[in-house]
Amino acid sequence: MTELPEPIKSVLRDYCHVEWYEVDELADDVQTECQKFNVKKLKEQFESLIASSQDYSLQINQLTSNEFESEDEVKIWLREIYKLVFP
Repeated sequence: MTELPEPIKSVLRDYCHVEWYEVDELADDVQTECQKFNVKKLKEQFESLIASSQDYSLQINQLTSNEFESEDEVKIWLREIYKLVFP
C-alpha cells in the first residue's frame, strides 16, 4: 500500500481528526494563504485521492480516528472537504 504523501497526510491529521474537525479553519487558512503547506499541491492531492482506485481508508482512519468502512465512504468524505476548502 502506498503511504499518503505530504501535505495531505498532515492536513488530514491536523484539520480533519474526528475529535477536532476543523475544516472551516482549513478553508480559511487556504483562502488567506495562512498555512505552512503548498496549497496547489494539496488541491492536486485531494483530486488524486478522489480519483484514485487505491483504497486509502485504513490510512485515513488511522490519521483521523474515523471509522470508514469502505473506499466509497472515504471518497464521499474527501469530496465534501474538497468542496468546502476549494470552492
